[in-house]
Amino acid sequence: MTVAAKSRGGLTPAHAALLILFWLLAGASVYPLFWLFMSSLKSSPEMFGSTWALPEEWRWSNYAAAWEAGISQYLVSSVIVTVLSTILVVFLSAAAAFALVVLKFRGKTPIYAAILGGLILPPEVALFPLFKTLNTLGIYNTYLALIIPYVAFGIPFTTFLIRAYMVTIPAELNEASIMDGAGPVWTFFHVHLPLCRPILASAALIEAMRVWNEFIFALTFVESESVKTITIGMMSFANALRGDWAVLMAGLAISIIPILITFLIMQRQFIGGLTQGAIK
Repeated sequence: MTVAAKSRGGLTPAHAALLILFWLLAGASVYPLFWLFMSSLKSSPEMFGSTWALPEEWRWSNYAAAWEAGISQYLVSSVIVTVLSTILVVFLSAAAAFALVVLKFRGKTPIYAAILGGLILPPEVALFPLFKTLNTLGIYNTYLALIIPYVAFGIPFTTFLIRAYMVTIPAELNEASIMDGAGPVWTFFHVHLPLCRPILASAALIEAMRVWNEFIFALTFVESESVKTITIGMMSFANALRGDWAVLMAGLAISIIPILITFLIMQRQFIGGLTQGAIK
């Protein structure tokens, strides 16, 4: 097909096939969410008897029943752990990246290599020593028992991500700050952090999704219902319902709504941070 034909709005067969493939992949990704929300608005017999149909009666009461059955406590615990872990990881990683890129001191390369070494260690390997450490510190079965490991395992990748973006910031900005009498702390908060906003948003979203969906640490380090996060609480929630599948679907829908809304709000910053870092 000629360039003139393309300019009139035509698509080459390759472009058309690629477009169809994208729509199929999008449908395959979105449909499970659509099915979950539709199932959460049906009765249990209707959910199994009319799997592919829309609800005959939109049962919003399923959400109220799920909320009253205890999903609210698990949701609150997940929000607390996710927000605190994400803030700490992003801030500490940004500070580490700033030190590795801007500050001048000996041993930067070994320190950076040691930080990246955290990416090699699977979290499952650290379960037993972490369990003993948390017990010794007296913080087992508390929010700290989750937040501290999440922060420790989140810092390596987030530091790598932010540092890769921060090295693209012109060194002249730091030199200008020094000439104006500004110290490293002022430069970090007023120069580098504002310029790194896109990658900070990307890092925060990645970390929030990781913490929200984490299972192994949440299963091992907490046992009280008041501290369980949503991933572990859903097991107790399912046992309590005893086969009320429609309400269980409503609980599952509630469990993904916060992180889904967060992604939809931050998707532009998320994509922008990653693509800007790649382009630079």
